[in-house]
Amino acid sequence: MDTLGIAIIVISVVLAVVFKVVVMKRIREWVDQDLIRSLSMGDQIKLTKLMELDQQLKSQETPRGERHQQLEKLAESLNSTK
Repeated sequence: MDTLGIAIIVISVVLAVVFKVVVMKRIREWVDQDLIRSLSMGDQIKLTKLMELDQQLKSQETPRGERHQQLEKLAESLNSTK
């Protein structure tokens, strides 16, 4: 193989990896937002509180699974108060 062929392969692999990372990050964000919207059950106040908690947990670098559990607990407590 010549240098051009190797360069094309390397560039293609790097771009594929970058694309995968970006797409996976977007999918995770969409899943998180969908969870928050479904937990709020259309209530704007719940949605705001859940989004605030999610941002707070993200800033604390809380793992996704634990974030989801805490969001579900908050949604449950908000539902029981009504």
